[in-house]
Amino acid sequence: MTKQVVIHSSLWVIFSFFYLSGLQAALVLAIDGQEYPSIWITLLYTFAFNLLVGHIITKYEKLFPMIAGAVISVFGVVGFGCYFTERLVGYSSELIIGLTLSLPFATFIVREFKQKSYSKTQ
Repeated sequence: MTKQVVIHSSLWVIFSFFYLSGLQAALVLAIDGQEYPSIWITLLYTFAFNLLVGHIITKYEKLFPMIAGAVISVFGVVGFGCYFTERLVGYSSELIIGLTLSLPFATFIVREFKQKSYSKTQ
């Protein structure tokens, strides 16, 4: 089981770099789409993007989707976004925290929705 977690974690770290690219595009669109940008509206718009990413995570990661969402989020936003590539350095700390927490929450919502939908069809 630990070997599976290590293998999956390395895939999640790689995916987190690509997640950062999509998140950065969604973030720019969310901010540019507002006349007077607000952190709450920006988080709401990027949450829609995270719901789509959460769907992909729950579709392809069958063993640990919640852990995958957390790892992808932390490595994508904090690891690659703030430290390695510094693409998200100019944004506020509150927005960075919100973006980091958003993907695990979106993955949880998508997973619960899929489980309820699956149980209704049974």
